[in-house]
Amino acid sequence: MRFYELLTLGFYLSFAVLAWRRSLSAGRRAKATGIAVAGFGCIAVAAAQSQVHPIVGIAARNWLPVMLIPMAYWQTGQFVLPLNKVWQARLQRFDQKPLLARICSSVRSPSRRFLNTILELSYLFCYPLVPCGLAVLYWTGMAEFAEEFWNIVVPPAYVCYATFPFVQTLPPRAIEDSTTSRPRQTKLRTLNLFVLRQVSIQANTFPSGHVAASLAISLELIRLTPRVGIVFLCVAASIAAGAFIGRYHYALDVLAGAGLAVGSFLVVVAMAH
Repeated sequence: MRFYELLTLGFYLSFAVLAWRRSLSAGRRAKATGIAVAGFGCIAVAAAQSQVHPIVGIAARNWLPVMLIPMAYWQTGQFVLPLNKVWQARLQRFDQKPLLARICSSVRSPSRRFLNTILELSYLFCYPLVPCGLAVLYWTGMAEFAEEFWNIVVPPAYVCYATFPFVQTLPPRAIEDSTTSRPRQTKLRTLNLFVLRQVSIQANTFPSGHVAASLAISLELIRLTPRVGIVFLCVAASIAAGAFIGRYHYALDVLAGAGLAVGSFLVVVAMAH
């Protein structure tokens, strides 16, 4: 059993058990449990297939985390708590530091419309970035590094999701005044907000899973295929900037997510060598 598979099994089991210990609605408890059962089944089937049909099974195990990661996000999203207004106020106060406030106000100016477009597009790209990162390994003939790739990407993503059942806040876009804080409402932003309404849990995750996963992917690709990795790093940096400037996340969410990605990369690479 691979490390990231064991970690996933532990994650699913922990929050399935927690769902039965918390005062959740029957529907939410059933979803949290159902996701765990589905995840266990998928991992077991893929592992079994790798013994019977190695080529098919290994490919399935390599690609399965593309589905397992969002399932973990949706599982923890079933937990509902009162908003932690103290922590939310701290996140807001950090964003009000002069440098951060100046960055937000300058990028929202009419002369920065092109940059706004780039950042919104980058944030939208955070969803396909994960499978694209794995696809690069296949494209460059380095599919044998898929296990290491996921060992780096999965842990920081799960840490980001694991905090949600214990500390919940609203994203800045949901609480800030529309005329003084939010970016311009463009078609790309409208699309981003639509996607979030369809697939997100409608609350803030601390740290940012999007930032953690995208940076972790880019760091591993820089090590394995530097030219492509630099491109991914630029996209990851744009996702981080778009998350903050677009008010999808607080600055501390972004910084903490980046820190988790760097830490995971350094630990896994050090252990592998």
